[in-house]
Amino acid sequence: MEAKPNEPRGDIYLPTSGAMLGFIETLDHPELFGVNPEVAHEEMAGLNTVHSIAQALHARKLFHIHLNAQKPGRFDQDLRFGSENLKGAFFLVKLLEDAGYEGPKELDCHAYRTEDEDGVWDFAAGCMRSYLILKEKVRKFNEDTEIQAILDELQEEGEPVPGKYSKERAMELRDMKLDPEELSKRILRYEKLDQLVFELITGVR
Repeated sequence: MEAKPNEPRGDIYLPTSGAMLGFIETLDHPELFGVNPEVAHEEMAGLNTVHSIAQALHARKLFHIHLNAQKPGRFDQDLRFGSENLKGAFFLVKLLEDAGYEGPKELDCHAYRTEDEDGVWDFAAGCMRSYLILKEKVRKFNEDTEIQAILDELQEEGEPVPGKYSKERAMELRDMKLDPEELSKRILRYEKLDQLVFELITGVR
């Protein structure tokens, strides 16, 4: 089941993947149904696509995924995967690869109308190449000693950090006891981490 917040109508029932997940549990045979999140549709709703897809993974309901790109606040554009929100595309690939997702990955996107047939094939190849480039960047992220040292430091402090997804890890994060006063005193190097991710994605690292 594929969610979409609007267009062609101003409002659509079950507009997000989270809404779809809730609806599925009301069906007579929920085990038969899953979600097919689309990057553009989640971003049209102003959501974090990676969070939505992580939720579907947690529910074991990610049956399919549509990869494309979208400018925020616009109509459904179906742009080439990776052509907008490059960091978001990187973390989506990281989520799918680290989680071991083996379901269908479909490119639901369209070349510009200015392209001829050769340009459309270039477009399709570019989408797949972009995914594979980001997959390689994920490998470098997971092997980068400076990045991993920051993640280890955060983990030692008990801070929830990105990692391989599992139901057990989700439960561990849910059950964490957090003291707001103590948390406010901690120095967390997220800005440094974010800069390193930027440098890795842009190829200077």
